[in-house]
Amino acid sequence: MEDEPGVTLRRERGGLQGIDRLVRIFEAVAAGPAPLSKIASESGLSDATTLRYLGSLVSHGLLERDPDSRLYRMGMRMFLLGRSAIGGRDFMAVATSAMAQLVDQIDETVNFGARVGVDLVIVRVLESSQPIRMGAAVGDKDRWHSSGLGKAILSTLPAEEIGTLLTEHGMAELTPRTLITPEDLLRDLARARTRGFATDDEESVEGLRCAAAPIRDARGTARYALSVSAPAYRLPHSRLLEVGEALRAQAEVLEALLDHAPAGPRADAAR
Repeated sequence: MEDEPGVTLRRERGGLQGIDRLVRIFEAVAAGPAPLSKIASESGLSDATTLRYLGSLVSHGLLERDPDSRLYRMGMRMFLLGRSAIGGRDFMAVATSAMAQLVDQIDETVNFGARVGVDLVIVRVLESSQPIRMGAAVGDKDRWHSSGLGKAILSTLPAEEIGTLLTEHGMAELTPRTLITPEDLLRDLARARTRGFATDDEESVEGLRCAAAPIRDARGTARYALSVSAPAYRLPHSRLLEVGEALRAQAEVLEALLDHAPAGPRADAAR
């Protein structure tokens, strides 16, 4: 005899509710090691209910409980499951998804750049919905010393390699704000390393401002970078930190993927 729709829903609701609770618990622990009280508060559950869930998750190795601090953290089994999920994803598909999230969040043009030999190539561009848009086109070669993408990647490279790229391409003065000496550029790259993102403050094109985050590999160096570009009046200095942090968050997702992806973007993908 088949269940009536209402009966089926009632039977499934408990299971679905349990999944919702687990997700909230994982999200609470993902922010960092946390005590029972904080996990319960953030997941909207009582301490007793939360403790039952935590006990089961610890027994399955999905969470761990430090015996001294009594804090809960992600378990090794969760880490292994995460690695498995990452390994099955295509790098550029995830990069495009990350770019789309940035466009939704910031509503400005988002660019993905890649180092191809000694050149910096624009591999993908997602436009904003703004009526006035400023940025490069897919296949364009960007400047190392003046673009946000270029400086983001340079900020992860050793000084000798930076010197080689600058010698190859020079440091042309494109606007009154362009940094045209290696000393000035190195100081700017040091600031980029400290805050986690680089900027192009009308250094490539007057009236255009960019923020860019490197996508580092396991060695800490970058072949790729993400940037947000916009007219300077829509991307004032007061907004750069917000945009830079949003870029870093998406770059970190891609950094986790890099060591497991089948391949990054090819040189011919930009043509």
